Amino acid sequence: MKITKLIIFTLFISFSNFLVTIADECNKYDKLSKEYAKCKSEELQTKTSEKAEEIKSKTAKKIEEGKKKIKKLKLKDKLIKFKNSKSHKEFIEN
Repeated sequence: MKITKLIIFTLFISFSNFLVTIADECNKYDKLSKEYAKCKSEELQTKTSEKAEEIKSKTAKKIEEGKKKIKKLKLKDKLIKFKNSKSHKEFIEN
């Protein structure tokens, strides 16, 4: 238990240091210069692309789960059975 907490804490510290260094890269430019604007736009672009990939993967998982649930319901078989029945009473009885 202590080992996992130590590993998580170490990873957290290492990633936070990495993010701080990325933010400092843009601060070396003058805030009214083209380089600063370019640096900030690239930073935003990488953040949004990472977020988009995360959302895309979550959505794909939810779609797969939904497909599995629909297959479990066997709607296709029930629909065929309903179409082949002459009356609704016959469909309910079977």
